[in-house]
Amino acid sequence: MAGVSRTAFYFHFPTKEDVLSELMRRTEQPICDAVMALPQDAELALVLDTVTEWMNRVWQDERALIIDTMAVGLRIEAGSPQPNGLRALLGSRFARAAERGVLSLPQRPELLTDLYLLGCMSTMVSWAQHEGSSLLDSLTAANRLFLDGARKSPN
Repeated sequence: MAGVSRTAFYFHFPTKEDVLSELMRRTEQPICDAVMALPQDAELALVLDTVTEWMNRVWQDERALIIDTMAVGLRIEAGSPQPNGLRALLGSRFARAAERGVLSLPQRPELLTDLYLLGCMSTMVSWAQHEGSSLLDSLTAANRLFLDGARKSPN
């Protein structure tokens, strides 16, 4: 516990959910920083690839914590009337992509953001439960599926 007494730790984090909520907040910050470092007019694929790369960096060694942490994150975001953090940041990037006319579906940026992040979360949970592919490969495949759709393009 990094030099913190058990009493002090439990004062700041009385429940497991409090600990996981703080973990979620701390792991989200470098992802947000990486997205904010991109140019405002960056292609949506680059934005989502950056999110994927950083999700992999912060979560690849935390397989055992992913399921519980994603469940807590989902409860927090579902109870929040206004998007914040990565959710708000991606919403603004989806809005810019819609303004540039690069999205094929006329959906609200908030809906696209939620669909994308839910896809990432479910991919991470699935990866945590099954050995085999790397987290980066799994998230990259989810990105392609989200961006390109499940159908093959006609030849």
